[in-house]
Amino acid sequence: MRTATADQATDVTAARISPVTGEVRIVSALSPEGRAATRVPVSPREPVFAGHYPDFPIFPGVCVMECVHRSALATAPEPVELAAVKSARFAAPAFPGDVLDIDLIWARAGGAWRLTATAATARGATASLRLRYRAAGSALQAPAGPAAAAPAAALPGMPEPADLLPHRYPMLLVDRVLSLRPGERITAVKAVTHNEPWYAALVPAQDLAYPASLLIESWGQSAGLLASAATPRDRDQVMLFGAVAGAEFHRPVFPGELLEHHITIARSLDDSVIFEGESRGGAGPVMSVERMVMAFRPAGQLRS
Repeated sequence: MRTATADQATDVTAARISPVTGEVRIVSALSPEGRAATRVPVSPREPVFAGHYPDFPIFPGVCVMECVHRSALATAPEPVELAAVKSARFAAPAFPGDVLDIDLIWARAGGAWRLTATAATARGATASLRLRYRAAGSALQAPAGPAAAAPAAALPGMPEPADLLPHRYPMLLVDRVLSLRPGERITAVKAVTHNEPWYAALVPAQDLAYPASLLIESWGQSAGLLASAATPRDRDQVMLFGAVAGAEFHRPVFPGELLEHHITIARSLDDSVIFEGESRGGAGPVMSVERMVMAFRPAGQLRS
């Protein structure tokens, strides 16, 4: 089991596209028992704050996940790539100016690696995650030729994503609704392009795979569209990413691909909704989601 250093952390994370600009600082290098700890500052200048609830900035749950993932890349026993989010639960939001303290535990699981991680701010626990990693480069690659077939035309009368979601550039990650049956299912489209801000500082030979965290965010926003269309809520209600389980990544996604998110409501409760479904590219599924929970909370409750 190799031991990561701060220099290795910079080398490992700098070559990947990410929605988070904060530096991963290794507090405790990987021990022989598989434990490590990192710290990631949440700068008020993070690009995501411009479009993630602009009037009430919250560090997106998927960005907390991204900080854990980047910490994993910086401390992994060998070069790895994310294969699945087995589970992720979010106990409390993070805000501009917070510092995330992340504890990681690595364990070998057959031919893969299992990571258990927790993230906390000075106020207490923020998230707990169980992730599965595979050897770097072992995932199926996108097929040669056209990246994806053109999506089906949207049905007349479909809502505009910005009309139902509070997200704005650069965090509005749904382009079009193809079909919608309120209270049941939705199909929405996301086009991945080089023009997204995450690709602004490209360097030669950089890994161009779209961040898994943003793929989950785009899928979650599509789920939020479905929830909002089924039961429109007061603007003071904040939609939060509550939990995800069984998110499997089947292959990387690259600029130029058109993704279709297919989502159904598995269960609807008073203040939360449970979804399931998948994301598909031109060559088949790129991600499947066993369960995602979206919760609605009063903004005043979160501010307190």
